[in-house]
Parts: sequence; C-alpha cells; structure tokens
Amino acid sequence: FRWRWVSVPREGGGDDCPILGAGPVNAPGLKVYSRRSYAAAASSMFDYPLATRFDETDSLIVFDDVFVPWERVFIYRNRQVTADQWNKTPAHLLGNNQAQVRFSVKLDLLAGLAMRIAEMNGSAKFPPVRGTLGEIAAHAAMVSGLVAAQEQNCEIDDFGVAWPGRAECFAVQTLQSQFYPKLLQLLRDLCGGGLIQLPSSARDYDHPEAGADLRRYVQSPGWESEQRVKLLKLAWDLIGSEFAGRHEQYEMFYAGAPFLVRSRMAQVYDFRRAGGLLDSLMSGYDRNGPTDGRLDGQVEKVEAAETVDA
Repeated sequence: FRWRWVSVPREGGGDDCPILGAGPVNAPGLKVYSRRSYAAAASSMFDYPLATRFDETDSLIVFDDVFVPWERVFIYRNRQVTADQWNKTPAHLLGNNQAQVRFSVKLDLLAGLAMRIAEMNGSAKFPPVRGTLGEIAAHAAMVSGLVAAQEQNCEIDDFGVAWPGRAECFAVQTLQSQFYPKLLQLLRDLCGGGLIQLPSSARDYDHPEAGADLRRYVQSPGWESEQRVKLLKLAWDLIGSEFAGRHEQYEMFYAGAPFLVRSRMAQVYDFRRAGGLLDSLMSGYDRNGPTDGRLDGQVEKVEAAETVDA
C-alpha cells in the first residue's frame, strides 16, 4: 500500500488545474503504465551489475476519476500556492542537492572505473591516457566541490531550515547535461574494442570448451579472464546498455530543458557583485591614466621600462 503524489502547477486549463494531492496506488481508477524493466531483461548480475540493482522504472500514471480524500488534498484551485511550493520553499533546492550528491558519487565511480580499466590495459602511465584520466577526475572533483559549497554557503531561514547555496546548485545542473555525455565518451575511448569482445553471458564460462577458450584468449596481463570480463561488463552497463542509455538521457534532462536550467542559473547568480568588481576596476582609470591614486607612480615605471627596452 503506497501513496502517489500528484502536482499540477501548469498554466492554462482554468482554475481547476492548480492542485496538489496524494492517493493510494491501488485506488480504483489509478492506472500505472511502466516501461519494460531493464532488470527483468538482464541475464544475470554478472552481465548487468547496475541494471539488476539500480533500475528505476519510469511510468505513466493516469488518474481516471480517482477519489482522493480531503485529508490528502494539500492545495486546491490555487495557482499561486501551487507554484510557491517550489519558489518560496527550499523543496526545489533540497531535491536537487540530494540528486547532486548522487551524481557526485556516480562520477567518483566513473573515475575509479576509468583508472582501473587503464591499469588493466597497461596504459595508465601513457601521457595521453593520463590526460584523459585527469579530465575525468577534474569533473568529479568539481561536482564534489560544488556539493560541499552548497552546504558551506547555505542560508538558514526563520524556521531553522537550511537552503543549499543556490548558485552552486544550479551550476551543477547547468554543467552536468553538457559534460556527462563527454565523460562517457572518454570512458569508451579507454575501453576501446574490449567492450565488443565480451562473452554473451556469464554462463559461457560453465561450458567446458567455451570456458577454456575464454580463459585462454580473453584476458590481460595480471588479470584472469573472469576478472577482465567482469570489469568490462560493468563498464558496458554504465556506457552502452539500455540502462546506460536511459541514465545518460536522465542526466541530460531530469532538471528540465538545458536552456531553462541555464536561465535559472542566470537568475540566481550574483551579477550585482560581479558588476561591482567591474565598476571598481573601470573607475580606477581613464584615458589619462589612474584616477583613484592607487596606481600613482606605477604608470611612470612602466613607461620608463618601455623606453629602456626600446
């Protein structure tokens, strides 16, 4: 017995649309249409280690004349309050903060996987590969730092609730849709053709002849066949399987269309402070030189040095 929450803050449709309520999933008239489960289609945990454990089933939910008791109706025909639940409470920031904690952990996993694959391939010390690993690590460290900055720069409201730092929160949202696909491509480059040369199933190792061939030919120096295949199967489930494709799409669009996320970033960034720095710089000089006395004598030294060089 679970409850399903529904919010309709959209424009149009008259005053009947702005509502917020919750109803039991088994209520008469409530219908759930789910996509095909990637976990159910996976042959084994060895072959699909992520899909078998972390698949989130996306669904279309239809409320067809569903009875919702009044004690479960939180907002009724109030467009302003329906919008304010996100705009005037920390709900939106808190929801995205926890999502970015998750995203940060995902990038750390991706970075660890990239390093392990490079080590398995014997290429971890090659300068081009080190550069790729450094690029992946830089993005992972950046997101981790921005998550920590949301905590450091939080605001405590009158109710004692911490609002995560707005600019830092929206910075991650703005950038992740751009660089997550790129990081997956970098990991593909590190894997190379190894992702294609994988047995169809873990059960292949149970076959006497096939298992012997796999253990002989599908291996790396210092890595037994099953170790190598296990690592590359994990990489495939992160960058190439249906589960991986769904997650790439999710990271690109879960916060909304990228142009809308960038627009929110422009709203929360402190352009007034940035403009103040610009004004302070530009007010300190004109076409005749410094105007505030802070650079007195410096211009003359520069001009004298230029004369000597000439």
